[in-house]
Amino acid sequence: MSALKSLAQFAAQIEYDALPARIAEKARACLLYGLAVAVASVRVPLSSLALAMRPAGTGATRLLDGAQVSAGAAAFANAMLFHARIQEDAHPAGHVGVVVLPAALAQAQSVRASGRDLLAAIAAGYEIALRIGRDHAADLSERGFRTTSVYGPIGAATACARLQRADPQTTANTLALAANTACGLREFVAAGTDEYAFQAGIAAQNAITSAALGGAGAAAAVSVLDGAAGFFRAYGADGRAYGARLAEGLGAEWEFAQVTFKPYPVCQFHRSLVAGVLALRGQAAGGALARMSVDMHPFEADFFGVRHAGPFSTFAQAFMSAPWCAALAWSRGRVDYAGMHDFNAAGTLALISKIQIRAAHARPRYQPSIRVTLDNNRELTWCDDSGPSAYDLDWNAALRMAAELYAEAGVSANLRERLVAAVADLAGAENADEVVAAAAAACTAARNH
Repeated sequence: MSALKSLAQFAAQIEYDALPARIAEKARACLLYGLAVAVASVRVPLSSLALAMRPAGTGATRLLDGAQVSAGAAAFANAMLFHARIQEDAHPAGHVGVVVLPAALAQAQSVRASGRDLLAAIAAGYEIALRIGRDHAADLSERGFRTTSVYGPIGAATACARLQRADPQTTANTLALAANTACGLREFVAAGTDEYAFQAGIAAQNAITSAALGGAGAAAAVSVLDGAAGFFRAYGADGRAYGARLAEGLGAEWEFAQVTFKPYPVCQFHRSLVAGVLALRGQAAGGALARMSVDMHPFEADFFGVRHAGPFSTFAQAFMSAPWCAALAWSRGRVDYAGMHDFNAAGTLALISKIQIRAAHARPRYQPSIRVTLDNNRELTWCDDSGPSAYDLDWNAALRMAAELYAEAGVSANLRERLVAAVADLAGAENADEVVAAAAAACTAARNH
């Protein structure tokens, strides 16, 4: 059996009751966190661009305005909303939740799937996308492609096929079709433009289309991943065995378990950088920064946009820039969405030239070390010894972040608790209506704040 067929069989046969408790919790946590980020993104101008498309159809809800639109249109608009402030869930293989979750919600509404089926589909979608990407993502990224919009449509199509109760062969065709829609480039970082959000929207919409084609009987190459002219070769390097462990431990070992969250609206490379700078700022007790050096794994230090030191005029430039994120954290003692857009802040800009980003092979991925020298020559150091595990996205983390994000959006605790209750009770729900209605109500409140 080909690797793709093994993945498809797993996805087609997965049931909520067979999920390990921690994976069922992870699915609920990702859904709650993703929707909370969406609520906090309502007033991001980029999100409202989807409203101008005026799509036809009904069957799914566009969260931003509560409109009933087609599943594909809802997936597109909601994916943009999930991704607009760049604070979504994270994994080294990308932010696949911004594609999987909106597509799965739209498809679940369209086919009137149960809450149990929605949670099982979410788990399957994440797992397939992350398994495809985990040994491939670094090479793909270095070529200038975006992991989120390359692996995302395959994972989202997996979730959609599961919600359609597609058989293994139909699911395999759906995944292969979705692999043909993989897209998205990183040039937006250098240009400082907005493609990143559109990439998520297009990927989610493509997943809906792929599932519809698969369900209608369209056939596609099951060798699409590792064939001579397949996905891995097209988006990777020659001679690499990217698919060697694709199906290894399916159902027993979960890549989905490694999904994390971001406390700040920054690139996931920089969440520990921000945390470390804030810790050192506290230790400095008001001392002025003379210089700062940040040692990062070379993959991160040399990544697109990470060393950018200005000028700053767009969010895309800011959230990828390590100097900007560090300077903002030191100058203000916090990193929030508003601060990430204050491109003319004198206090932040004055510090940029004092911050040096260094590639250090001794540093593990996502674990920077920071050395600060104050104006009195006092030196302070901080090192991330925990890694991504410090940001594990479990239910408690999702609850904390939902509280923070709803408060930032100016949405009441009552509306937050409505969404929390709906997601917590989803396994016993006949459909996803209350989850969607609770999120849409919060989005309306955020728009009116």
